[in-house]
Amino acid sequence: MRFKNISRWKITDEVHGLLFFAQRLDELLWDFTLDTHKPMSLNAPFLCEEALEIVSNIEKNLIEPANLKPVLEELIWSVQRDSIAKKLLDLPIEKYIDMSDDSKLAERKTKLSALRRTLDPHRYLHSCFDELSSSVKECEKKRIDHAARTMVTTLINIGVSKQSLLARTSDFFFGSTGNSLERAEQVDDFLKLLYPFLHQCTVYFVVNDLIKTVEESLTAFRIEIVDELPAGILSLQQQTPDFVAGSGECYVSVGPLKAHDPYSAQEEGANRLDMLSDLFTVFYHQKKITWKEVALVEQCCTDSPVATKLSKGPMRKPFDLRPEKASKELNRLLRNLSIRGSSRDRFNRVADLHGICVASDVIDNQLVTLWTSLETLIPSTTGGSKIVNILDATTPFLMESYIRRLVQRFTHDLISWNRWAAKRILDKVPDVAGPSTVHRALALLSVQSNLELRKRLYAELRDFHLLRYRAFQLSETLCSPEKIRSQMALHEAKVQWQIRRIYRTRNLLVHSGMRPTYIHTLVENAHDYLDQMLFAVMKLSCGEYRAATLEEVFELAKVRYKKFQQQLAELSIVTPASAAFLCNEFDSLADFTDESWEPRKS
Repeated sequence: MRFKNISRWKITDEVHGLLFFAQRLDELLWDFTLDTHKPMSLNAPFLCEEALEIVSNIEKNLIEPANLKPVLEELIWSVQRDSIAKKLLDLPIEKYIDMSDDSKLAERKTKLSALRRTLDPHRYLHSCFDELSSSVKECEKKRIDHAARTMVTTLINIGVSKQSLLARTSDFFFGSTGNSLERAEQVDDFLKLLYPFLHQCTVYFVVNDLIKTVEESLTAFRIEIVDELPAGILSLQQQTPDFVAGSGECYVSVGPLKAHDPYSAQEEGANRLDMLSDLFTVFYHQKKITWKEVALVEQCCTDSPVATKLSKGPMRKPFDLRPEKASKELNRLLRNLSIRGSSRDRFNRVADLHGICVASDVIDNQLVTLWTSLETLIPSTTGGSKIVNILDATTPFLMESYIRRLVQRFTHDLISWNRWAAKRILDKVPDVAGPSTVHRALALLSVQSNLELRKRLYAELRDFHLLRYRAFQLSETLCSPEKIRSQMALHEAKVQWQIRRIYRTRNLLVHSGMRPTYIHTLVENAHDYLDQMLFAVMKLSCGEYRAATLEEVFELAKVRYKKFQQQLAELSIVTPASAAFLCNEFDSLADFTDESWEPRKS
């Protein structure tokens, strides 16, 4: 979450809803946003599409019929909590989906087809725009939050590039030039800019000369070697120093292509070059056809071409340590890691596979390799289905850290906004032992007696409506043990649905070569799950526990999660002491065998 330039805004009560919408949209589209606050990979219209795709694959004997049930459960859940989808339905969602075991596949397909027409993505998008227009003008932030999130999911799955959405958001709301923003009705002007029209585009790349050896094959990919750049492209090239063909390079055009924006056109053009390069590598292994990241794109309805750059891959979007800190942590890991024997070999193999994923730009290979990494890391078991065993093994790691990650990110956002204002308020939080900023933030948000401090924080945040909303939202959940338990149960269901989706997609990639539109989100999530598990493995094999095998690590994780669940079940009143376990985190790489004992400070 970032507080961006609002110099063009005339801040009055009238634009509070518009400013919140702009800040939330920026968060939804930022690469480094916590996954909980990002757009969902699929919403009701595209869950319906996924269910029909699974029915089709069952009919083709590509996947087992058991894969359909969790998708239908998620679809029902999604529609029941989506006010926009419910308004479009003619009957309750249960009338479209038959969950009984004796329901015939053909009947399910017919009803799902009717639901798909009802929740057509463009029809649904119009309703999203209607909802955003009214909720922004009425400054109803919960409605804005839901509508903005599901709108972005819809646009991305239709085919609009996330880069394009972020660029339009930044230019309209936070750019240094443009009209002043002083009326809530300006949301309508912005929404008109987002509507996903298809355009005819031609993309120009700088490619190495190896492509000339396959010139006869280029027309099959709509690729052409360009001896002389068109006038508009030549003019833009003079302003784009990274788009210059050097020695051993040439210019090529890809197109015409149908795309919603220049960024998605460049991605499609790069996919065609990638396909050509991979096929050529089958016959020639010494060198690959390669191209520069920067491209110039002509679009049918614009006077001037634009320069675009390939987006950061989903493997490169997590928060990283600074290089100096990373090197220190690596040294501590190598000194303290207790895993030995075949478990050490598996751990090293997973680290190798992780490195391969980061180095690769092929999204399909990344997903398959990430799933292989999870299977390699998790101890094998006899009996039961593979996916059930993986869900059982991953749940303790991903659930115990959930609340802690939410509070940690809130604390980070608070300090990034204003370090000294944050410190003034957090230092006043009473009854928190030790210097932990995260535990102070947890107590600030969750303890009823800290209401006045929270009100002071809300006042301090002034025009940062999104961070104030997030503080209020977290406080509403964390002040109530019942709401914490409900939130945890919901998160567990969402994670398990997503892991099943990653597994299905991996199988389809391997067995049929099919790639879904939402694969980038799956890679981001799979990478995040693997990273969480790797760090947990390191913690449990160092410091207090010093687990010597991966089997011990996973058993300790189960035991710790059972303890966490007992504490959560017994939580009746939230105090700094009673809720501390929600954010507890032991020192990941401490060497207890070589450190002398010191009495604990009271």
